[in-house]
Amino acid sequence: MSTREIMSDSENVEQAPNEHELSTEADLAHAYEEDDDDDEDAEPITAQKVLEILETAWTNEMFAPELLQHQSDMLELMMSQVAHMEEQMKDLDKNDFRYVVHQMELERIRYIMASYLRCRLQKIEAFTQYIINQDATYDAADKRLSPEEAKYAQEFATNVDEYFSKVATRYMPNQQRGEAEQRIVAPNLMSHVFLKANVAVSGVIVGVDDEEVDLTPGSQHIIPYQLVADLIQKNQAKLI
Repeated sequence: MSTREIMSDSENVEQAPNEHELSTEADLAHAYEEDDDDDEDAEPITAQKVLEILETAWTNEMFAPELLQHQSDMLELMMSQVAHMEEQMKDLDKNDFRYVVHQMELERIRYIMASYLRCRLQKIEAFTQYIINQDATYDAADKRLSPEEAKYAQEFATNVDEYFSKVATRYMPNQQRGEAEQRIVAPNLMSHVFLKANVAVSGVIVGVDDEEVDLTPGSQHIIPYQLVADLIQKNQAKLI
């Protein structure tokens, strides 16, 4: 059974005397619209669409060498939807097959969200100062770190600096101490990634000799990440 069928089925659960209908996609669309009241042109978003965005963000985050833009808004919407569905499912018979199917799907969604956040935390801890420095150069709308992640990154960097100062750098000669402070671990942006095009893109540079190729929808390629990073950000392609 597909994810779309499972999430759509939650709209069709029959009400018994002591049962309530599961949360619908309309609930999520309404919540999304409330969060964007100041954006009159915002289109309603369905639970299925939010899940697709999160799944794409999850796979891109796992395979990209750098930290990508956060999807905290989509996470909050999906967590709210999951919590609401769990609350409504309490009134269903646990022997009902629909309950089992919905429970399995909720577990899968929770795994995706947890894995996505865990992957981002690993990158933040591995490239802390690099990410902080890069994020400071972006506009507010393009920040890679969510406010919570930015706070965590700053605290983590401070704690690491204090620890190394106590156990190592304070005992180094001044010259070496300065060199140690200048070392910033950065991701290898020229590492190769597997790419699948979402739309047609022409004139993509794929080599150091400025070789160009045209990407067709659904085509797959192995390309250095830095050469296609903008395609990932624009959702013109995804990592696989």
